[in-house]
Amino acid sequence: MTTHEGTAPIVVGVEHTDAGRLAVLWAADEAARRGLWVRLVHALDWPVGADRDPWTNPHRQTWDGRFRDAGLRALDAARDFVATRHPGLITVTVLADGAPVAALREHARDAAMIVLGSRRLSTTTELLTTGGIAVPITAHAKCPVVVVREPEHTSSEPPTIVVAVDGAQRSEPAVAYAFDEAARRGATVVAVNVRQPPGGLLAGLRMEEEMQEGRLRLAETLAGWTEKYPAVPVRREVTVGHPVKALRDAAEHALCLVVGTRGRGGFTGLLLGSVSQGLIHHVRCPLVIVPTGQDDAESAAHE
Repeated sequence: MTTHEGTAPIVVGVEHTDAGRLAVLWAADEAARRGLWVRLVHALDWPVGADRDPWTNPHRQTWDGRFRDAGLRALDAARDFVATRHPGLITVTVLADGAPVAALREHARDAAMIVLGSRRLSTTTELLTTGGIAVPITAHAKCPVVVVREPEHTSSEPPTIVVAVDGAQRSEPAVAYAFDEAARRGATVVAVNVRQPPGGLLAGLRMEEEMQEGRLRLAETLAGWTEKYPAVPVRREVTVGHPVKALRDAAEHALCLVVGTRGRGGFTGLLLGSVSQGLIHHVRCPLVIVPTGQDDAESAAHE
């Protein structure tokens, strides 16, 4: 099967879980909406000492052969699922030797998007699964990374796409993705600015100042995008609290939550730390993590 020359694929990490199947579903639908193709990648994370050659003993099915066969079956099942859901959508399968992070980085160099599943496990356990690879993948990705923990909420009326906005220019890639996706899906953009609760004797007065600052940042950030997408409804929300809880609650019934990755301050500066991991573990809809394109060296100094 050939690919569309000149078009980038949506790369999907394939695994033997319900979350993995949700990721394939989300990626196939997104590829169909955007006219892209899908590259399904399953990584064979070989134990130390395993024989990676399944043909060393053709008269006996070794553990190594069964391990490789299981990966091939996972890829075949994912490809068949995509073909059933979107006949004609171009799909390529890759069985890669090596750890999932390295394999996905290698095969996502030309990607338009990377899609991962994330199981609902304990935080400690999830650090060893696809949920755990999302942070290192996101830290180096040049394209959006989508973490699919739960299905998107298509029954909500109107459908919404929630985007985190901190008011700086670095928010724009995430905002651009949110408006583009909303236009494709007939959804409303819900732009959320999260403020930290002030303390001290003048907390009430300072809180009003914080809320006003949040409204100003939303207005400034969204002005050009509402002109570019006049048909996309927009709702602005300023909320107070911890970014993980505030954004999780705002996106509880959304098609997806869109956030930025790099930059100073706000969610973007924190995203590769506690906020990103909190959202990956707790968000109740697909999470779209969009890089700002800021210089990596500068970003690393502030993460």
